[in-house]
Amino acid sequence: MRLLILFLFVTTLSFSQTCVKVDSIWVTAKVRELGNRNIKFGIKQIMEDELSERYCLSDDGTSIGVEIYYFGIPKTSIRVVGVERTNTTTQVGIRLHYLGKKYEGLGESDTEIRAVMIEVKEGEVPFEKMTLSNALKKAIHEAVIQLP
Repeated sequence: MRLLILFLFVTTLSFSQTCVKVDSIWVTAKVRELGNRNIKFGIKQIMEDELSERYCLSDDGTSIGVEIYYFGIPKTSIRVVGVERTNTTTQVGIRLHYLGKKYEGLGESDTEIRAVMIEVKEGEVPFEKMTLSNALKKAIHEAVIQLP
């Protein structure tokens, strides 16, 4: 009988998971919108997908706050006789607030633009939504794997 009770206790402990919920998302980065798209768009879904691999998701779970603290698009351009090659790296910094501690992740995604005989003006490099999404996923993953 004692063995059965011990087995049930150990089994319950091994299957119990910490439950969490994405409580709030806010932006402290200078960039808050990209064209007509709010930078926060889609973050809750990406967070929940990433968290579901390690935690149970529940409205009664422990709150996790998501802060977008950095957004940057550094680029390098090479122009030779009417041919231009521009590499743009979309960078997103995410900070998770969980149980009074902060966990950071930085995600990057690259885009290459090649142009012949057209001018790509400063700030008008085409923005790719998939590039932002990839950078967000990488940053969120990097931060989530640090959670206890």
